Amino acid sequence: MAGDMTRHFAGLDTLSPQKHEVQQRRLLRLFFATYWLIVFTGAIRKWLFPTHQIFYLLQDIPIAIAYLYALVTGLFTRVYLALGIALLCAVLIVHGLLQVVLIDLPIKVLVIGLHNYIFYLPILLIFPLAMNADGRKKYIRWNLLLNIPMTLLLVAQSRSSATAFINRTTALKGFGGLEGDLARGTGTFNFVSFYAVWLSIVLALCMGEWLISQERRACGKLLLIASTAGALLSTAVSGERTSLGLAAIIVIASMAAAVVLRAIRPMLITVGVLLLAPGIMLIAIQISPTMLRAFEARTTNSFNVQDSKRRIVYMLTGFIPQRYDPVGAGLGEGSNAAHVGEVDGYDATYSLDEQDLPRTVDELGTFSGSLYVLMRIGTAVGLLLLGMYLLVNQRYPHSLLLSVLVFVQFYLADMTRNSSMTATQELLAASFVLGVFYFPADNSCDALNPIHPESVYA
Repeated sequence: MAGDMTRHFAGLDTLSPQKHEVQQRRLLRLFFATYWLIVFTGAIRKWLFPTHQIFYLLQDIPIAIAYLYALVTGLFTRVYLALGIALLCAVLIVHGLLQVVLIDLPIKVLVIGLHNYIFYLPILLIFPLAMNADGRKKYIRWNLLLNIPMTLLLVAQSRSSATAFINRTTALKGFGGLEGDLARGTGTFNFVSFYAVWLSIVLALCMGEWLISQERRACGKLLLIASTAGALLSTAVSGERTSLGLAAIIVIASMAAAVVLRAIRPMLITVGVLLLAPGIMLIAIQISPTMLRAFEARTTNSFNVQDSKRRIVYMLTGFIPQRYDPVGAGLGEGSNAAHVGEVDGYDATYSLDEQDLPRTVDELGTFSGSLYVLMRIGTAVGLLLLGMYLLVNQRYPHSLLLSVLVFVQFYLADMTRNSSMTATQELLAASFVLGVFYFPADNSCDALNPIHPESVYA
């Protein structure tokens, strides 16, 4: 393995530093093209073209270009992670073709399933190479800047009825689940969970910025204060339990990071952010009292409390196969796109399972499904350990906070049913963490480091 890595990066080292910088800048442009399309695809769909599902694939264009560019330039990271992705792709393709033969799985469903399962995985081999210190700072700044108008949009959505245009989804009405004529906030996204993933990443980046010294930050204090307050306010008025749960996880991880850093200032700042919570709640009550009452009812009544407990327990254990089924229901049967145009097509995925990991086991069968689950959770654990390593050795808390989020999302949340909006965001965040490992120096814009990628996967 060491020899393979040395040969791979030795080939890159024969290029001039200027050539490396050009390649990184091109990858970074494709990274941000993907990012902006993810953020605004929902807006394009729900407010401009609600009946055109093809727009969900907009972000696939820069991703595919990045793959082609990496093939031409040899920028794929040829490490154990690449071997794992190749193995998983081969297993899924072969198993899907067997399902076509054995259970008459429609080719269209198989193609959609393969797209949702494997198309986005090579992001982990490409975009980390663009996440040098400059790329990471741009990612942080753009997220924090965008969060300010997004907060204003969330406030407007929380004060509007479910039938208002601003709360529109592709179903032509707001996403419900709350008492009264209210809709859960989605921002520019088309679904609450898509927005919850993005908001949690923003809050993690905000907390990471608070935990480092001012000279190492990617943004000024005024922007950091405004974006942190905006993220907390958006969590309060979104009406979404997922956003609240992820925010709590981020705050807990931030407190743990402050303890590991063994510095009084990060500890005090974390406590200070917690002390902001009551004030944020008072502001939220003034902005949208009906939303807060509805959200409180949704999170505190006995039925929803029991339902939340049941969901959490099931998400933690539900991937364990409940029956012996070597073939499975069909790769892609749990993808929303596979049921477009069908009556109650959205609910068709729930006929297998609502939660992602149990549903993938149902789709792929006992053996292939269990392999997918083990590799997915194993990757999440590896990234979490890497985040801890980077916190201890580089004193860079962003890595831990993002890796905690990625771990939770890989383990509990959706990556296959709506992968174009969920897996893409999670994989971009994972790319940030890997980028910190590849380019540890705060001022790094040099050639790719030939040592770190070898050691992290060895």
